Amino acid sequence: MQLLIAYLIWLVVLGFLYKQPYAKPAAVLLAVGVCIQLYWIFPYLPVAPRQVQWATSKDPEVRIQFLTANVLQDNDDASALLNLVEQQSPDVVVLCEVNQRWVDDLSPLRSKFPYRVEHPLENKYGLAMYSKLEILSAEVRGIVKESIPSIDAMVKLRCGHPVRLFVVHPNPPRPGEDTTKRDAELVLVGREIRDQQSAIVLGDMNDVGWSRTTDLFQEVSRLLDPRKGRGLYPTFNANSRVWRYPLDHLFHSDDFRVVSLKTLSHIGSDHLPLSVVLSYEPDAQQEQSAPDLDAGDREDAQDAVEELKKPGALDQPPED
Repeated sequence: MQLLIAYLIWLVVLGFLYKQPYAKPAAVLLAVGVCIQLYWIFPYLPVAPRQVQWATSKDPEVRIQFLTANVLQDNDDASALLNLVEQQSPDVVVLCEVNQRWVDDLSPLRSKFPYRVEHPLENKYGLAMYSKLEILSAEVRGIVKESIPSIDAMVKLRCGHPVRLFVVHPNPPRPGEDTTKRDAELVLVGREIRDQQSAIVLGDMNDVGWSRTTDLFQEVSRLLDPRKGRGLYPTFNANSRVWRYPLDHLFHSDDFRVVSLKTLSHIGSDHLPLSVVLSYEPDAQQEQSAPDLDAGDREDAQDAVEELKKPGALDQPPED
């Protein structure tokens, strides 16, 4: 989006410099750049077709409301998040980057959310999930590496229907490190829930929605992106009004429709919280579908997993 806006501004500037010999070649290059950026982000613009329909059922028994946020481990003020949870009254709260201090500071949530999974870590990969809905089962798993956990849980909607929840926070790309761990983790999670009747994957995925990795995850998992056709909903960096990107996501199976989707107010983190309300409506399966996984995509997915087997693939680069 930032590049698109910059190219459009320069096109306007060139309009005043049209007599210069470089104006026409530069305008052509900028026009090509505009087309390229539009190609990537068009599926997320409100004028594009929606991948997920608006909910048709008004039954509160089939709805589930999420509030998910990367709290930023170094953020030492939990009051903003606690106030936000009080205001939004979600069914499920999913948090990334929680350490023991954060778990202690969030203890007031325990009285309002009778079910919870808390896995604090000091390496910025701690996870926590608080739920008003019954958690039928839950397991903290190191899909790629024990120090980078995920939460694999089964939650029961008020109507009694079970839904598999996968909370993820894969390893982000850093200087001196490629995206092997992140890409492989998303592919492996996608494979696991591909044939699940009702499934939701959410968390800080450390990638934008239009990347090849996220696109491949959707093809492997056959999950839908409620952002498509509604907006970008950027969540990072919350401290900048210009350089923001959608890194926090929620994907779901095709038996859900969306009731609402929005980013929430700043909580002192470098990520904005994301609020999503879904409605379990099995008839939606006949009217909405995820991208298909063709032979080339299947090969790309296998290549991502095979990268894990290379020597040093799971090593962390030295801290700055």
